[in-house]
This record gives sequence, C-alpha cells and structure tokens, in this order.
Amino acid sequence: MTKITNSPDPDSTSPRYRYILPFTTSVYRSVAPPPRPPTPGFLHKVGGSDVPSSAPFTYEVSEAAGTKTVSKDTGSPTSSLAVVIKAGSRYQPLPGLSHALEHFAFKSTLKRSALFITREVELMGGVLETSLSRENIVYKARFLRGDLPYFAELLGDVVTKTKLIPYEYNERVIPTMENEVNIAYSNPSYVALEAAHASAYHHGLGLDKLSVVRKDFGVEEIAAFAGAAFNQSNLAVVGSGVPHAELNKYTTEFFADVPAGETLKTHAPTYYGGESRAWSKAGNSVVIAFPGSAGGPAFKAELSILSYILGGQSTIKWSSGNSLLGKVVEKYPGVTAVSKNITYSDTGLFYVAVEGPAPSLVKALPDVVNAIKGVSSITAEDLKRAIQNAKFDFYTAAEENALSLESIGQSIIATGKIPQVQESIKALESVTLDSVKKAASTILAGKAAVGAVGDLHILPYASDIGLNV
Repeated sequence: MTKITNSPDPDSTSPRYRYILPFTTSVYRSVAPPPRPPTPGFLHKVGGSDVPSSAPFTYEVSEAAGTKTVSKDTGSPTSSLAVVIKAGSRYQPLPGLSHALEHFAFKSTLKRSALFITREVELMGGVLETSLSRENIVYKARFLRGDLPYFAELLGDVVTKTKLIPYEYNERVIPTMENEVNIAYSNPSYVALEAAHASAYHHGLGLDKLSVVRKDFGVEEIAAFAGAAFNQSNLAVVGSGVPHAELNKYTTEFFADVPAGETLKTHAPTYYGGESRAWSKAGNSVVIAFPGSAGGPAFKAELSILSYILGGQSTIKWSSGNSLLGKVVEKYPGVTAVSKNITYSDTGLFYVAVEGPAPSLVKALPDVVNAIKGVSSITAEDLKRAIQNAKFDFYTAAEENALSLESIGQSIIATGKIPQVQESIKALESVTLDSVKKAASTILAGKAAVGAVGDLHILPYASDIGLNV
C-alpha cells in the first residue's frame, strides 16, 4: 500500500496525496505484458519414458532481495502466484482493519486504475482473487504459464503501490465488506464456528474474522496497519507451476520496494473452552471444538487422521459412508456432521460441525458426542480408511496449483520452513491406532468449546449432551 488521496481521479499524481508509506519509491512506468511463449507440455521424455517436467511435489525455498519465496513447478500449462501476508484478523489493532485491507486489493495503484487492472487481466485470461483468514491476507493470481512476468509485476504493484483513496473506501470497499458480513452472518454454520472460536480463545484467534463491529476508522488507519504489516518479515511470495529461478528473478525486480521490518505481534493463543449461544431463524448449527494441531513443522498427523476417522462427509455418492459420524447421521434425515482440523501458525482447532432441524439435532447430538468418545474402540480398518482418504486429499491439494498456497506461505513466514509433501505423507502413514486413541483421549480430557446457533428454545446445552465446558 502506498498513497492516500482525496482526489476523485484514481490516476492523479497531484500534490493532494496526504499519506505516503516509506517504501513507495517507484515512479510510473508502463509495463507491457510480455510475449507469451508456447505452452509447454505436461511431460517430456527422459531416458525413453514420460515423466513430469519437474518434481511436482517438491517445494523450493529461498529469498529474493530479502523477500521469502517458495515454489513448485508441476510443468502444467497454468500457474498460480500468491502473496501471503501475515495480516489476518488476529493481528489487527482495530476490528475490521484486515477486512478493509483485503478489500482494497486490485483497486487503483500508482500505475493502474482499478478498471485498467480489470481490462488487462481479462485480456490475458487471468483470474485475480483475495482471501482473508485469522492468520493472513492473500492476494492471488491464476494465469497461463507464460504470463508469470506480468502477474508478478501486477501483484508487486498491488502490494507496494495501491492508492488508499477515500472515495474508493466509502463507495467500493465499505459496501462490499458489509455485503460479505451480511451473507456470512446469515449462515448459521459460519456463525457457530465463529462462536466456537470465541469460546476457545477469547482474544486474538477468538475475535471476529470479518468486520462485524467496525470501529470508526478511515484510510489513515488502514495505511498505518498496511505500513506495519507489509514488510519482509510478514510476507512471502508463493508460486505453483512456476520455475523457481524465474520466481526469484521477478520477485527481486517487482517486490524491491517491500521494506525490511518487524513481525506483527498478537496474543499468544490460550485455550479456554466454554459455550456460546445465539438465536437464528435461518437454521440450526452446533460446533463442538477442542484444541487441535498447528500447521507447518508442528503439524500433528494423528489429529488429522482423527478428523478422517470421525469423518461425516462421504466420498461415495448417495451413501453416508462408514465413518463414525457417517453412521450417526444416516439415522437422522436432514442432519449432517463433519469433522475438521483448522491449522494456525502456533495452534489449531479440531471441531465437529453438526447441522439440521432443531428437533433432529436434539436427538443426534448425544450420538455425535458418543461417536467422538467412541474413538477408543476404532479398528485397524477404520485407521486404514482414514489414512488413505487423508493421503488422497493431501495429494489433491498439492496437485492443484491454486490450493494450499496460503498454508505454505504461512509456514514459511512463521518458521522459515515448510514440510515437503512426501514428508507429510510419511507422517500420515506412520499414525497408529494407539497414537490416534491417545490424541482423542487427550482432547476429551479437557474442556470443549461449543458454539450453538438456531432455535435456542430447543437446542441442548453442552452439559445436556455430555460435554465438559
């Protein structure tokens, strides 16, 4: 982020700019899209056999002019590039700042208007996306393989030269933020998971991800937060389907204005447990959460496997499957239950989300809790099924250029390391029945964090279904 202006002209370079962040040093220069080379094939001949053009699951890690870079080259005809910035909601000094900063992506910069960005990217067949999590803001581009120079320059432009213009904030950013909040908070499942986070962590990770309670701030406060967050300690450039040498070359050229700086601080995660309940006429959802596994090198494979043993989301069409939760929900039409583990840089949240009509949830929730407690009686077949499903999903995420870029960037920012795919697969394969049972016993011995949303006149309390909060 760079300049703030009151001018209605997004291309203005007049003295009416009022705020300039320290790393804004470049002047305008037109960057034409480079000529697109022929798209390479997926495979090439080596010793008479067809093999991938590079090791598709091996990430290369380095620095380019002080900026962390990570990439893998699958040899595919499409590529993805993401700038992962440690500026998620747990790090914001005011509620809503991260949300606003994310929504300023691809607005006017010193080099381009928002309209010009749209026209350029559409002409090149590219896709621009953003996402916000409790950990990160992610700016992402997906494009044809030969267009890496252009999209690296564009993302560098967005990160270091976006103009924070008051009229864009008032007329474009705030309305889209409010619309996103309205959509999210009309979904009981989303609200229940947010409530479980609040019960689990209180501060930091427990705060709302979106701008639900937006303090009275403007572009000045957004610029100050961007100035603190957008530096080499909090940022990584992650590519998939791109040669690492080329990624380093263009990162050096187009991210040269990203300054050195200090990493953002936040509350150390302390797990509390507890219960939060909210009325909703839109539907019913209950999230039962426990301490989970962090991501990166601290990843605990047994908790990931535990989520697959509980399962709930069948991989077979028209079947509820044989997972523990799958066997529960097939008895209650209209009820769904799924288990997941959210990984953060220094902790995780393991949870089961249950949805359905309130009268059915009253009956299903005790069985869901018994299924969680019943992990102590799982069989070798249950474990094998869970490991295979986990491996399939892990490989699928690694194959897809646009998937898992945030988690890779998050790991390299937090620890300077990333677990290679094959290392993670070996960790999954090494999980035993005893380790899964021990992990389940450990989380059940503590307090649950429960979020219940819906018809509170009917939905049971945590103590009613055998949970300790």
